[in-house]
Amino acid sequence: MEMIYTLPFFIREEPEYYDYDLKMAEDCFTSLQQSEDTVIVMYNQGCLTNENLKDFLSAYRFKSVILGSGENIGIAQARQICFEYIWNNYCDVPFIAEIHLDMIFPVNWHHSLIDYLKSNNEPMISPGIVIEDGGLYPIDGDTKKVAVPQEQAKLFSLLKQLEKEEVREGFVHPVIHRSNVLKAVGGYDCRFFRGKQCFEDMSLILGYIYYMGLRVNWKPKAYLKSWVYHAAMVQRKTLVDRGQDFNLNLNGLFYQYGGYGFKQLSEIFKSDSTFETFFRDIVKNYEKV
Repeated sequence: MEMIYTLPFFIREEPEYYDYDLKMAEDCFTSLQQSEDTVIVMYNQGCLTNENLKDFLSAYRFKSVILGSGENIGIAQARQICFEYIWNNYCDVPFIAEIHLDMIFPVNWHHSLIDYLKSNNEPMISPGIVIEDGGLYPIDGDTKKVAVPQEQAKLFSLLKQLEKEEVREGFVHPVIHRSNVLKAVGGYDCRFFRGKQCFEDMSLILGYIYYMGLRVNWKPKAYLKSWVYHAAMVQRKTLVDRGQDFNLNLNGLFYQYGGYGFKQLSEIFKSDSTFETFFRDIVKNYEKV
């Protein structure tokens, strides 16, 4: 076994979302069971009980480990518990993937990404993704769109057509990490991420920048030989208190890595003004001192 998946398993309990989320989980797991040696360590965030979740998973041909007890403790906390479980119980597995329920995966989507990591000095790698509105990331997401088929077979055909031997700077989920490097940077330091979502990924990117060393000018990358469908935040944007979570984790990221960390993120994510604006505000406030 070369890779283990980590997944915060979350089903919204509101009637207008419940069936939709279960169907999304079915699509995700139906696709994952087609790949070789699929093992998923998941943290049960709600609203199924562990017993109900175990029954739900029994329909699929992969091995799973259920952690948690149905409470939404947040993405960073859930991921970190999954990471630590893998480090303690699967210490010989070299790669760890972060996935979400709103994804659909072609058969053995990870093979080309792992081959890339084996032949390059990268701590992590992403595939290209097609999102719900047909945007392609990390390339041309806002300007070039494709029609997204509803049938999985046609969707897989589209993802296959998009494959090309090209590496682009950029970061999307899903992502595959080298387990030993992820462990070296500590994964998610949850002391800084008290909100349930937002910005936890940026802490890993900054951790990798310092791990790799500033002289190599490392940036996150996507290898476009692999493509995955990702509905992209379909659950997150409906959660209550998401604005509070946004601010909690943004401030936590600042306390963890400081103003210079925001400067580095602004150089990587030039299309997102959040980090540049925050960095400028930090400088302005410091100049007043």
